[in-house]
Amino acid sequence: MSYTKTKIFNLALSHLGVSILLQNSIEEAPEGLLMNNFYEVARDTVLEAHDWSFANGYKELSVGFEKSLDPNFSFAFAYPNDCISPRAAIDHYDKKEKIAHPSTDSTGAKIILTNCNPCTLRYTRRVTNENLFTAPFVNALAFYLAYLSAQVIVGSANKKNTCLQDYQIAIRNAIVTDARKTEIKDQDDTDYTDYR
Repeated sequence: MSYTKTKIFNLALSHLGVSILLQNSIEEAPEGLLMNNFYEVARDTVLEAHDWSFANGYKELSVGFEKSLDPNFSFAFAYPNDCISPRAAIDHYDKKEKIAHPSTDSTGAKIILTNCNPCTLRYTRRVTNENLFTAPFVNALAFYLAYLSAQVIVGSANKKNTCLQDYQIAIRNAIVTDARKTEIKDQDDTDYTDYR
């Protein structure tokens, strides 16, 4: 199934008990304007909550590095523009994942600190194409969007708290569902425990 901002907005409004449905995501109805105001923050927050399989990004970090000012890390690299959250630095020599720590340099620019060079950054990227979202992710996103906009749209702290609780359940379920997709079944390296 394909998802759109409008579908996500309408799902969030339904969670709030609002019966008015939007025809498009740029509708100038008060509900549409409010949903648009909160949408990017909600989307990026839910993307950052987990290492989503549909939002994996990879970028080689061998160019433009500088010495890290943090004594715990040897190298500092420029932060990819579409990076929501760095997950790991894959060392080109041993192919192992190492820490990729987000930080800022002396000018305030975002950087990635690592102890390997060259390396490839594995990260959660900002996904703006809603067609790539999974159903569990959309459900969690709609609840979080409802939570952010509840006080303004329905003026109810109780509804806001309910949406937050529902979001917490939805995000846990979405994370479990996504994690199952990326489970690796060991086919090559068998040992005694595989035969038990």
